[in-house]
Amino acid sequence: MNNNSPCHDADARVRPVRTAAKVLRVLLLCASLLPACSAARAGQETVHFTTSDGCRIEAFWLAPSSGAYVLINTHGLGSDKNEWGSFQDALRKRGLGYFSLDLRGHGKSLACRGKAVDYRKFTREDWAAASRDIEAAAAWLKKRGYPARRMIFCGASVGANLSLKAAAEGKIKPAALILLSPGMEYAGIKAEDYLARAPKDILLGASEDDPYAWQSVVIISELAGKYHLDLSAIDGGGGHGVNMFKTPGVMDKVLDWLPR
Repeated sequence: MNNNSPCHDADARVRPVRTAAKVLRVLLLCASLLPACSAARAGQETVHFTTSDGCRIEAFWLAPSSGAYVLINTHGLGSDKNEWGSFQDALRKRGLGYFSLDLRGHGKSLACRGKAVDYRKFTREDWAAASRDIEAAAAWLKKRGYPARRMIFCGASVGANLSLKAAAEGKIKPAALILLSPGMEYAGIKAEDYLARAPKDILLGASEDDPYAWQSVVIISELAGKYHLDLSAIDGGGGHGVNMFKTPGVMDKVLDWLPR
């Protein structure tokens, strides 16, 4: 082909554009990996463990400073451990540890006894069994030398109800509970069934624009005296579960509440 032909000129112009596009794709890929790289540099690990009923659970783990709390974070329906990202950053800055898990049937926790599980097919019995994921997380920590008095169960939405259930039924009793947008009942998990055996120190959070969770927090607060609980409650400012952390100051209120 004649190098001076129009076709050659067009090809010469296209090549730099294609090269630039490739460079842009590489840059975007690198940018997407930065949070993961940053988390790894900060000491976060991805760990796996097995529950008492044979579910393989994946979690993000960051060890605390000496003597500090570890928060076992449990996400809401249809979500996964990644929803705790900004909260984990805040915990790290304060020297606190975290163990953020993917509930069975969510994220990368997709097998129980070697069979695939999907939360979208869960029965009420399946949801009730999911509190074992939190109990197993606490056992993982205890095995590595972290006593129950340094553990706090923290859950959002159905994760809040499951955290309450795990604290009541499990052998390991955490120092406190943080329940973000709990419900009087989610997926058959009824909050009042577990209040009598719950830790004394509980923080509740809900937003007025989330009426079911808001009213649930009101009712649970009214039950505090009956069950001899030391309850505190915060206004999440808007949204459900971890979305309340988008409201300035809410995350600090949660962390400032932690028992001394």
